[in-house]
Parts: sequence; C-alpha cells; structure tokens
Amino acid sequence: MDRLVDEHGNELPERRKHHNLRTLFDDVVRRVEPFFKEGGGLNGSRTDFWMVRTISDAYPELSNEEAHVLVNAATRYYLERNK
Repeated sequence: MDRLVDEHGNELPERRKHHNLRTLFDDVVRRVEPFFKEGGGLNGSRTDFWMVRTISDAYPELSNEEAHVLVNAATRYYLERNK
C-alpha cells in the first residue's frame, strides 16, 4: 500500500483502521455495483441494508460493523466516479 506524504515530503499517519478489509474491497465493489446502476435502487428507498446483506452473505466471517465499513467505502467509490 502506498504511503501518504504531505507537500514537504513528511509521511502522514495511516488513516485507515480496517486494513484487513482492503483485500476484499475490489470484490465488494463488484458485488454491490447493481445497487448503483441506473434503476438499481429499490423504488427510491435506501439500499444500505441490502448492500450490507449482500456483503454479509458473501463474507459471513465479517462483523456487521465491518460490512457497514465496506458499504460506506463502496458508496464513496461509486459517488466519486459518477459526479
């Protein structure tokens, strides 16, 4: 993983707290992609519950908190790419 540095070349502290989830991120993004496609919502309602459920079904060893962390990261990923 790349280290972050400021404008003076000083290394910045790692802000991520769930390093173990990074290896799952690409697969999670692929699994929740349908929720972010046009018409992928559930009649205008929030889909967070279903995304957490999708991740929990795929990775039953994850806690509910870890599944929510992945949902939040995937949501940021898709929102940044669809501005």
